[in-house]
Amino acid sequence: MNRPAIDPETLDHLLEITGGDVEFLDELVDTYLEDGRAQVAALREAVAANAVDDLVRPAHTLKSSSANVGALQLADACRALEAAARGGTVDDAGATVEGIAAAFDAARDGLLAARTERG
Repeated sequence: MNRPAIDPETLDHLLEITGGDVEFLDELVDTYLEDGRAQVAALREAVAANAVDDLVRPAHTLKSSSANVGALQLADACRALEAAARGGTVDDAGATVEGIAAAFDAARDGLLAARTERG
């Protein structure tokens, strides 16, 4: 069974720990989306440069921030990439990074849909 791109319980928890401040949650999401685009770009640059070591930091950063907003599938993919890159070998790095990019796009869509649903 496929999980949704955004885990609603995790996002609800984030809203709860921000004191129910929807505006602040929206700011956090916007910051996540902006930074996430930069991390995906850094992953693509590392692949283009064939620099496995350069995959570690953006994978780690995107893993952590994705988990915080409920993008659990994306966080899992980044965790796997980070571990492989730390090990020095990433099988089909290009396809892996493009899968992460697609998962980021799905997470973005899910977060924006959740925002719309909240009103």
